[in-house]
Amino acid sequence: MSNIQSVMVTGASGKLGAPLCEALVAEGYHVIATRHRLPVGVAGIEEVPLDVADYAAVEAQVARSDAVIHLATCKEDREAVIRVSAQGTFNLLDAAMRTKRPRRVILASGDAVNGIYFNPQPVPIREDTPMIAYPGYYPLSKAIEETMFQEYFWQSGVPTVILRISWIHCEDDILTHLTVAGEQFGVPVWAELMNAEQRAKYSQGLDAAVALRHPDGKPMLRHIVAVEDCVQAFLLALRTEGIEGQTFMIAMNDPFNYVEAAHYAAEKLGIDVLDLVDPVGKDFCIDTTKARYVLGYRPRYDIFRLIDSAVEFRRQGRQRRQRSGFKG
Repeated sequence: MSNIQSVMVTGASGKLGAPLCEALVAEGYHVIATRHRLPVGVAGIEEVPLDVADYAAVEAQVARSDAVIHLATCKEDREAVIRVSAQGTFNLLDAAMRTKRPRRVILASGDAVNGIYFNPQPVPIREDTPMIAYPGYYPLSKAIEETMFQEYFWQSGVPTVILRISWIHCEDDILTHLTVAGEQFGVPVWAELMNAEQRAKYSQGLDAAVALRHPDGKPMLRHIVAVEDCVQAFLLALRTEGIEGQTFMIAMNDPFNYVEAAHYAAEKLGIDVLDLVDPVGKDFCIDTTKARYVLGYRPRYDIFRLIDSAVEFRRQGRQRRQRSGFKG
């Protein structure tokens, strides 16, 4: 949308916030980046400390923003569900309604609202798939936020857009998830799936990439997304006309196969492949057709390019960006 010049980004110090702010600045937007805990640390932005539960403070920033991107969330923080996800989202939407300034208000939601991994998904997950979230404060928060965004559009005409994003990976996240040594990223927790012999073998720093299977021996399939492709989706959601009130699924083109990914990562890293069985996880696939055809979304990362990028990140000895909030 050509009439958007200033963009307010809440929760800008999170995993997605800083890369998104950098891209917005590069695109020529004036970025009002709000943060609660950690500094955002991006050149060219206007950084504003903000508690989204403070209505007056929220309204003051919304009143000077042509668009708002809402990233602030509670993750698995019980105390923040009502304060951040309920009160904060309400404050943001109500300020947009009252000031009538923002021409686009975009929510970063997540496929957790569809119960991915925990609930059976017999068909690809689409925008009209029911919100039947898996247990947890984060999935609950996203269901609350999405409902508010939808109702403020229908009741008050607030120009909302929802991006329902798959699990975001950046830097070397995918290697931290796929391998057993060091810090663990995401679920399942590999040590909980190992037998005693395997735990003893890999407890001393020896590494392996996990080829995760179902109890019937079939490789597990899982959908994720690279942060770079998430950033692309937000830029498209700012530019595209006539999408108010709509939801878009954002993910890689295809889910990845854990066995293929493990063998590829193991070869790149020179480590073992460890076969493990997950008795809980369910395959799932995200249908990005609507995002591709309406927004022009074109994911550039598949699982192999994501692994290559993570290996290069480590090879260069780069430091991870400090992230605010829950690791996930």
